[in-house]
Amino acid sequence: MSDEAFRGEVSLDAWLDRHHVDIIRTQGTNLDGLAVGKYIHRSKFVRTLPLGHGIADIALAMNPAGAPHMTFWHEFRQGVFGDICLMPDLTTLVPDGNDPNVGHCIGDFVLPDGREIPMCPRTTLKRMVERLAGLGFAARMTFELEFYLFEESFAQAREKRYQDLTPTGATRNNMVYSLRNAYHVKDFMAEVTRRLDFLGIAWEGWNDEAGVGQVELNLSPTSPVTMADHVMLAKQVIYEVAVDQQKSATFMPVPGTLLGSGMHIHHSLTRDGQSVFGRDPDSRAPNDLLGQWLGGLMATLPGAVSYLCPGINGYRRLTDFAGPPTTPTWGEENKSVALRLVTRTPAASRIEHRIGSADLNPYLALAVILAGGICGLEDELAAPAEFTDLAWGLPGRFERLPTSITTAAKRLREDDALGRILGKDVVQYWIKTRREEWLNFHSQSDEPDRRGVSQWEYRRYFEMI
Repeated sequence: MSDEAFRGEVSLDAWLDRHHVDIIRTQGTNLDGLAVGKYIHRSKFVRTLPLGHGIADIALAMNPAGAPHMTFWHEFRQGVFGDICLMPDLTTLVPDGNDPNVGHCIGDFVLPDGREIPMCPRTTLKRMVERLAGLGFAARMTFELEFYLFEESFAQAREKRYQDLTPTGATRNNMVYSLRNAYHVKDFMAEVTRRLDFLGIAWEGWNDEAGVGQVELNLSPTSPVTMADHVMLAKQVIYEVAVDQQKSATFMPVPGTLLGSGMHIHHSLTRDGQSVFGRDPDSRAPNDLLGQWLGGLMATLPGAVSYLCPGINGYRRLTDFAGPPTTPTWGEENKSVALRLVTRTPAASRIEHRIGSADLNPYLALAVILAGGICGLEDELAAPAEFTDLAWGLPGRFERLPTSITTAAKRLREDDALGRILGKDVVQYWIKTRREEWLNFHSQSDEPDRRGVSQWEYRRYFEMI
């Protein structure tokens, strides 16, 4: 590979020389959305191409506390602990820009002989993109990243047991879009966006969000796999800037009594680069393609919640009138429903998927959304009636979204369509990991029944998610 032309250079080695890259930080994403990888000397990085370097299989098969999955296995895992490989995708190779001799490269988990591992989140998303392409379509997607920023460093937060932390901002009242709150975050976000620019991650804006000390960062839409790559890199940048500035930033969905953090996902379906989502100009009903896509998303919505809200803590945010949706509903320009349709102009027509929590795995979240839409197209499903009222505080006769990690896993297990499209082995393994997370919470926490956030949740999610 190093002898072939690379991005206008005579070789990969020449590109590395021009960018003064001596060390490459490889990165993969495990099932729970944790970024894992190694710092590799360029000589080994080049020498091991195209397969990539070895990495223990527990990098993919471990829980958020770092414990390997011991009571269930997938066929890619050996009977004993063994190695798999992290295969670099050289299209993602970029210089750090902040660390002068470091580059970054995202990869896919593969078997030692190079065969793909279907359970790899990035590979799962790639399969959905390919299946969508087989139907003649592509997708553009983007995320709204919400997180909390505190004045205490991570070490100080741990010392305080994550209690009584000082949110960054001008007030202790819940606001939204407050420029005075945003001013206190300006230096932090200036450094975050500077580093994002170095990495080639396009962003549209950031603002003070509704929670005290909560910030929202909006990324620019792009293709699904690239977007998921950008989310993982952006989360790492936010963490590193917090460490460098002796603050703490967390994507834990509900850090205490504060409003929850979500990760809304906007997406559109395209053909030949043009959006195919739209409304009938006379009836204002969704056109056929949009109706089928909505039909698939709605039919698979309860099962999709398991991927969109992967952790114990995320379900604490799914309460009426708190912002997140609580019912499987869709509607035009309605921010109380699960799927908000935006069709102001043909070019901007899109769906905002509002269920996702801040701790989601972006690859799996996009994969389950695409799988639902594909189901609608392949089975020619019809969208249910639009919900035109406020979708919170509804009477008991209205269906609710799953409200716990176990009920969401149960709905996923019952969803034959998602199993068929994502892969039954992939879905079954995921369900087992959610059951294990529930069991760990109830066996390891000394306060599993308390109404407030437990120390087990803080230790597991505050810094590592």
